[in-house]
Amino acid sequence: MMSSNPPAYLRALLDGSSDASVLCLSNGVIWHANDVAIRILQITPDEDVKGVSVSTHISFSAAAPSSRFLSWSEVTGTGTFRNDRKNARGVATTATGKCFPVTMTIVRFHLDEVVDLNQSSGLAEISNNNNNGHNRSFFCLYIQHDKDSLTSIQRKMESLEGNVARHSATRDTILRSTGQFLIVVDADGIIREASPGVAHLFGYEKNNANNDNDENYKVENCHIDELFQGKGSQFISREMTNQQVRIEKHGEKKCNSGGRKLVDLQVQSSIIPPTEGNPGTDTAIMIKDITGQKPPQCQNQQPNNKSVPPHEITESKKDVTIGILDASFDSLFVMTEQCIIEMVNQTSCDMFGWTEEEFIGQNIRMIMPKHMASRHDAYVARYLETGIKKMMGKQREVMAQRKDGSTFPCMLGLSQCRNSGLICGLIRNLSPEKEAESKYLEKQTQVYSKEIQLKQKITETKEIMNALVKNQSMVMGILDASFHSLFVIDENCIIQMVNKKSCDDFGWTKEEFLGENINMIMTPDVACNHDQYMKNYLSTRMKKMIGTQREVTARRKDGSTFPCVLGLSETQNFGLYCGFIRDLTAEKKAASDMRAKTNELIRNESIVLGILNASSNALFVIDENCIIQMVNSKSSEVFGWTEEEFLGKNINMIMPADVAVHHDNYMKNFLNTGIKKMIGTQREVTACRKDGSSFPCLLDLSEAKGSGLICGFIRDLTNQKASEAALIENNRSLEVNQNIMSGILDAAFHALFVINDKCIIQMVNEKACDVFGWKREEFIGRNVNMIMPPEIAPHHDQYMKQYIETGVKKMMGTQREVTARRKDGTTFPCSLGISEPGQSGLFCGFIRDLTQEKAREAEIIAKQVAAENLSHELQANQGIIMGVLDAAFHALFVIDENCIIQMVNKKSCEVFGWTKEEFVGRNINVIMPAHVAEKHDQYMKCYLETGVKKMIGTQRELIACRKDGSTFPCVLGLSETEKAGMICGFIRDLTKDKAAQAALLAKNAELQIQQNLIMSILDASFDGLFVIDEQCTIRMVNSMSCKVFGWTKEEFMGQNINMIMPPAIAEVHDGFMENYLKTGFKKMIGTLREVTARRKDGTTFPCRLGLSETKESGMFCGFIHDLTDEKAAEAEILAKKRLSEKIIDASFDSLFVISERGIIEMVNKTSTTVFGWTTEEFIGQNISMIMPGDHAENHNSYLERYTKTRFKKMIGKEREVEARRKDGSTFPCMLGISEVENGGSTQYVGFIRDVTIQKSLLLAQAEREASDSLLYNILPEHIANRLKEDPSHIADLYSNTTILFADIVGFTDRTSVMSPHDVVVMLNDVFSRFDYLVDIYDLNKVKTIGDCYMVTSIPSDELEHDGCARVCRFALDMFKAVRAFNNTGPRHGQINFRIGIATGQVVAGVVGTKRFLFDMWGDAVNVAARMEQSGLAGQIQVSKEVVENAGPEFTFELRG
Repeated sequence: MMSSNPPAYLRALLDGSSDASVLCLSNGVIWHANDVAIRILQITPDEDVKGVSVSTHISFSAAAPSSRFLSWSEVTGTGTFRNDRKNARGVATTATGKCFPVTMTIVRFHLDEVVDLNQSSGLAEISNNNNNGHNRSFFCLYIQHDKDSLTSIQRKMESLEGNVARHSATRDTILRSTGQFLIVVDADGIIREASPGVAHLFGYEKNNANNDNDENYKVENCHIDELFQGKGSQFISREMTNQQVRIEKHGEKKCNSGGRKLVDLQVQSSIIPPTEGNPGTDTAIMIKDITGQKPPQCQNQQPNNKSVPPHEITESKKDVTIGILDASFDSLFVMTEQCIIEMVNQTSCDMFGWTEEEFIGQNIRMIMPKHMASRHDAYVARYLETGIKKMMGKQREVMAQRKDGSTFPCMLGLSQCRNSGLICGLIRNLSPEKEAESKYLEKQTQVYSKEIQLKQKITETKEIMNALVKNQSMVMGILDASFHSLFVIDENCIIQMVNKKSCDDFGWTKEEFLGENINMIMTPDVACNHDQYMKNYLSTRMKKMIGTQREVTARRKDGSTFPCVLGLSETQNFGLYCGFIRDLTAEKKAASDMRAKTNELIRNESIVLGILNASSNALFVIDENCIIQMVNSKSSEVFGWTEEEFLGKNINMIMPADVAVHHDNYMKNFLNTGIKKMIGTQREVTACRKDGSSFPCLLDLSEAKGSGLICGFIRDLTNQKASEAALIENNRSLEVNQNIMSGILDAAFHALFVINDKCIIQMVNEKACDVFGWKREEFIGRNVNMIMPPEIAPHHDQYMKQYIETGVKKMMGTQREVTARRKDGTTFPCSLGISEPGQSGLFCGFIRDLTQEKAREAEIIAKQVAAENLSHELQANQGIIMGVLDAAFHALFVIDENCIIQMVNKKSCEVFGWTKEEFVGRNINVIMPAHVAEKHDQYMKCYLETGVKKMIGTQRELIACRKDGSTFPCVLGLSETEKAGMICGFIRDLTKDKAAQAALLAKNAELQIQQNLIMSILDASFDGLFVIDEQCTIRMVNSMSCKVFGWTKEEFMGQNINMIMPPAIAEVHDGFMENYLKTGFKKMIGTLREVTARRKDGTTFPCRLGLSETKESGMFCGFIHDLTDEKAAEAEILAKKRLSEKIIDASFDSLFVISERGIIEMVNKTSTTVFGWTTEEFIGQNISMIMPGDHAENHNSYLERYTKTRFKKMIGKEREVEARRKDGSTFPCMLGISEVENGGSTQYVGFIRDVTIQKSLLLAQAEREASDSLLYNILPEHIANRLKEDPSHIADLYSNTTILFADIVGFTDRTSVMSPHDVVVMLNDVFSRFDYLVDIYDLNKVKTIGDCYMVTSIPSDELEHDGCARVCRFALDMFKAVRAFNNTGPRHGQINFRIGIATGQVVAGVVGTKRFLFDMWGDAVNVAARMEQSGLAGQIQVSKEVVENAGPEFTFELRG
């Protein structure tokens, strides 16, 4: 046994710990346990855990797959530790018998120091003590519930080991610096420990010259009298001695000095305070060599005016303790129950500013703020009276006060030393942590502020982008309304823009067109040479096709070709080429039919065809038998059948099967009853294409009265449905739209400025703000010279005036490198490109910072030009389009009544080959074939005489002659000017444009056709249309407007447009129009805006309003789209989205959605609960934040490797991994990852399930199975099951049980000459062979007593003859097993057995609570024992009952 307990201050530190820790001796006996460990083990106050084996309360589990428990020696064996530390698992057993799994870190120490610098653990360690000549180690068990992480324990232990080593070295340094030496002796005078240098002081030589510590092996474990030559016992168990002794410097036969040198020593001794229940004491002895010095005075007394505590510590011990504590990073105070400071360390002085002398003897409240100091003594008095611990044994954050009066936050931990009445307090300064936390919060505030600013900028950018998109949408709407295909290509023949008609005519989508070479729509023989044509033009600038119209052949996506008219024009300054293509297929067919029909039929058919072909929706006309009589071209495009395949077929061919079978009956019901269910309404239905695919569509039916025909318009809703579905991913769509809009601007020059002719900035993009440093609000309305250097800025306005006056372009349409100025005054080189979009009076400038990107200047300029053309020159595009249309001129001739040419246009010269000078003054018959020319003058005379117009006012196809004599077909249109007496003739060359015949009808008829066509288109629209003048008077509406609002066309016409507005808007609407007409500032025009409209019945509804202005006519056109259904669908989708979010948040598993780069885009509520971060802290961070170190560092490389190889290791699987929380702790979890394609990008969705509890359950299950296995090894299975179900006493009576006893012959004599090891090995070998046979014969092994082996049949209530037979067979095989053992050549000779068997009634039950046993009693047991005792060696002796029950297979011999 040890002669002392842990010192008081060690126990105080342990008791102040918040963690369970147990100190053990090398033999596993508990030396000390703190209150947390006692509480966990549920030991009552009247029990004492000290002196009890640690195995009583903790069972150590062996490594898997073994289910057994380890002994203490196996746990602490030398080979099981790594760096004096190991982890272990086991089962803790409380005093009440309750068991629970625990995780432990066991640390072995070889030092003799106590430290406590880690308040979170509060552990104290003891190490390396020698007692009775045996080296002894001390072990500390750090215990946690199994759910706690071993990693955190290991970190604490590693920190603690470092502190132990550091402070042990500090103590030795202090002792050396003071010339003192320390030895500790037990009550018997045996030296247990000694500081370095003690052996040398007394004359003992070193064992190893390279290690100062090795010399102490001569001193430790010796008696103190050996050092002090019989004078040492006086210092044992003496308190506060201070004496001088003189000794000879030598040891027993170990003196390294030949003489008898005398040494004067000053010796101080101090008793190390005992602990409760252990009266033994150790003594600390401080020694100082004073040879040749004046002996120092005893310094036992305390300074004046300071109280001496009853537990006074020696100066030497105090020096050592303070030296250790001074190395602590935390401040330490030891005070009495009267709050008087008894001890402080150096850190306290440094932290608070007082010296140690100023501290000692003062009240502890000197370090407290006034409001706490005034009440502190009362708190202590209340604690001493009641014993209620509020602060004791805990850690709490408080405020402390320094000598200079300043205060600071700190962490205070208090504990009370048992028996001594002292209170120990540790204080850690939290100022650095608070500062760091404050800086972190400040940084987070700054980040949040920047996020708000960024969101504001994003919002502003979105508004600009929306405006650009709306403007672009308006222009694209105009282009898409065109009846001809439009293509815009660059100088590389790459398609930059197409309209809707192009997609309809050629079969490709816009996405398939953009970025492709224009030769994709050409026949192969032309396509292969087209790029060369472009190169020739760019090098020579000789126009062959540009500015002309030519009939060519085009190719559709399906490979079919068709004739068309191509008109080309070049856009100025943009390097783009615009081409209009008109399909001549229908027109050629119409021209052929026109020759066989009258002009009236031709005009009517043209009107019908124009209406049908103008419709953007599929048209079907059916008769009363549901047979298709007419379709338009859109029907063929939408459904895939040709017009010939449609005509004569039943309309149900475009319906799903379940509807098609009933459709004819619907028609019959309508014809019989006249009740209109579908006719005159719009309804959403499903239609089927030729390829079998179906799509949603809107069906509008009307009845042609008197004709027996029904007309139906079908609009494909596929895109609309896709838009509605896109609302589900609203946030994602917004982001994508934002990126698209940003890309439009960023594709041009970086910084964008739009100014007016006064040099005032009208618009800038986000890049301009980033480059120059001003905000958008600071730019708008200011002169653009704000971004110019001082030497340029004063002259800029004059440059603008000169350009406006002269029109001479110096900068316009060019790019020039200039110098620009930022807000902070710094300048930088940049590339400036300026353009004037159309006739808008605005100037657009793109500025690109050349500081880092001069090498990419050419590429950026190209993008700038493209961006200018596509994003900011929408008005200019409109002008370009009008220029293209104006480029399509026809040959014009004006002649007098004598047929003399008076005027021609440029086109005439180009078509016929004569110059204007050669034309004017000549007879018009120069352009006619000879057989017509000779009669032409006569035709004119007839007309002038009769006034009968045969040609005038008509269009006629005829033959014309060129200057070179060649002829060509053309269409001639003549008109007469009433006042001038002139006749005007337009000639269109039909060689290039034969389809123009239908378009050259009489002017009045043509206007009427166009008007009818426009009205047909407008009435077929799904949106309401209003055309108003500058007085807000309605001039035109379509049928949908009447249907939506409830008024008739007659009620609309001539009324103010405010009739369809809510009262609050209607009152001020005319004012809005007046402001616009005065200022020209467009707020609504050219945009789309959601507003509220009012019907005739007074009800209101949401709608989308789009306005545009026709400047030539002074009219304003507005389209109104009813949003009622869309709003309802949007609300439904939003509700479903919210429901989905709630379902995701309700999941018990954590959800993470990350991008391809590993950035978190979405988490659910469970993720924030499990990991500790908020949603805001998650979003935008890398997913590696939830991974332990190694995985976190490599995760991005895992993603990159998967992106390259697409080899799935984790995708689509579940795997157990380790995750990390915000607080740094880790936990096991199950991870499942799936890959999702979303809008062209890839996302990864991961579900994480915390399996900590499952792991604990599995461990508990394994431990339970191990416990069950152990139980089944001790008891029969059915008895073990009964015991688990009911732990009460088990006692049963069995009427027919067979018992066998076996005993080794001569065992006592044999074992007297054998070693204990050989005896155990022999018995284990033989009995293991018997155990194997027990399992084979399904018997019950009861016990072994020495060399006696007892087996029974399985106890049962039923009479079991087979049990007796199995025991007999088992007995015979026992001898076989013995013979097999003897054949192995045992060292101590062969053995033999006696066996006795009996059958009869027995009482069986479980006896005891520890190492319990299933035993049997009764006459049969006694008889079996006597059978064995009286039997012969190598024979089986049985009772009469065994003979009767064994059966016929055995032969028995009667023994006389």
